[in-house]
Amino acid sequence: MCDFSQGFVLCSCPKDEKKPIVHNKNSRRHKKQIQESDKKQVYRWTLLGYVGRRETDLEGECQIPSEEIGAGLEKEWVLLNLNEGNCFDFDYTPQEGDNLVLRSNHSFKFLSFIYRNNAWYCDFYNSFFATLEKKAEGEIKNIDYTKN
Repeated sequence: MCDFSQGFVLCSCPKDEKKPIVHNKNSRRHKKQIQESDKKQVYRWTLLGYVGRRETDLEGECQIPSEEIGAGLEKEWVLLNLNEGNCFDFDYTPQEGDNLVLRSNHSFKFLSFIYRNNAWYCDFYNSFFATLEKKAEGEIKNIDYTKN
């Protein structure tokens, strides 16, 4: 189980999308493999760049970010870590308007942060009126200081 209370790293490692070749897809063993992989809790992040505002006639409700998504990933804790130092495992300099979204694979909850005036803030873009482009994505890894 992940515990991000000691800190976290936004890892840019690629998704593990290689699935085993199963010759008999109706076998019990295949069903068991699927069930076990669905149970694994994974926390992912997406970095989006703000392109601009758009006009639209669409109507609907925009999903609002949560206060927490589990395993110690709370809005204020993540914000503190983002503004204290570089949480990314690659060379990245935030640009004005960048949007960082954190999600869990077992929930519709998410956290959203926007970079403005040289700092990260808890905020989100309304998807009906903002045009965003994906810059990077990856998995959130916990920092375990006991492994030295």
